[in-house]
Amino acid sequence: MFEKIEEVRNYLFKYLETRLDLIKTETQERLENIAIRLIYLVVLLLLAGLTGIFLFIMLAVGINEWLDSRYLGFFVVFGLLAAGTVFWAGAGRQVQQAVRQLLFRVFNHK
Repeated sequence: MFEKIEEVRNYLFKYLETRLDLIKTETQERLENIAIRLIYLVVLLLLAGLTGIFLFIMLAVGINEWLDSRYLGFFVVFGLLAAGTVFWAGAGRQVQQAVRQLLFRVFNHK
């Protein structure tokens, strides 16, 4: 009788141990996927930001050539960026809600 109880206890212990290992492996896999996505997103945003800076510089130089001015193109581009910043700051709640929805879709996508 005690041998059967001991055998059941051993099976139960092995089952729990296997279950914990499975949960640990699944959690590790999810964390690795999140880390990979974050690294990819950071590199993508960095490259997009650098491309944007380069394009704004080219636009400013082009406006300078067009207006035959040394600095006016940079002031025009600065004004556009400042207006965009003011708009972005004013639309804070709507943007935050949109980002929450986007993150929810990204992290719950299977």
